[in-house]
Amino acid sequence: MTDSATMSVTGRLVPEPVLAPTPILELRDLHASYGAIEVLHGMDMIVPAGGIFAVLGPNGAGKSTMLRVVAGLHAPSGGSVLLGGRDVVRARPDELARRGVCLIPEGRGVFPNLTVEENLRLIGHLGASMSEIEQRTYEQFPRLAERRKQLAGTMSGGEQQMLALARAVATKPGLLLIDELSMGLAPKIVETLYELVAQIAQDGVTVVAVEQFARTILGIASSAVVVTTGRIVMAGGPHEVESELSGLYLGDTGA
Repeated sequence: MTDSATMSVTGRLVPEPVLAPTPILELRDLHASYGAIEVLHGMDMIVPAGGIFAVLGPNGAGKSTMLRVVAGLHAPSGGSVLLGGRDVVRARPDELARRGVCLIPEGRGVFPNLTVEENLRLIGHLGASMSEIEQRTYEQFPRLAERRKQLAGTMSGGEQQMLALARAVATKPGLLLIDELSMGLAPKIVETLYELVAQIAQDGVTVVAVEQFARTILGIASSAVVVTTGRIVMAGGPHEVESELSGLYLGDTGA
């Protein structure tokens, strides 16, 4: 008898069903509002563990709200958020952080009046020593080693986003949520940043990235969805989504 089969009452081997791995993140009928205005209208989404999951769509579609709900920063008005199969819809942000959820918010997720070293020191309470955090950071992000004494607010936008990525990776997340990493940056800088994101995913971190530079993110994504008016209107592989994207919304596809 094999591990993948059982003996039936007739004495015949019957294959056991193959169970799909539990998604790292699942949204079920998720609703979210700002006052009387509903922004998410019953969103359903499954994010498998591993790889980069791209979330595309026009401004105002509800993408950032979705990330804030997942990170525990905005209470939903209905539905469920499952993390590793467990409903965490009412969990506090600090609880979710301890479970490995890390959000890089829209804009520059750094403290501009602190140096690179000081920005990194703020996450030292998570258990790792400062020397360990710095060693990992400067090996993965060599440019930050050159800027370690520089105030974060005086660095370029790309370097600030690099520091935001470094701070996030230093927390050793299982699920990294990224909101518009490309905002205000030149396409070449965006490509460099997403090369770093691809390396982070290769190290075993699941990445959910909201992005306007559709072609750039689809070039490294393993799967993608398109969101419009608070609903997912398309889901599939990156090539499938890219081929249909221009007909769904007027976004920057990098063309």
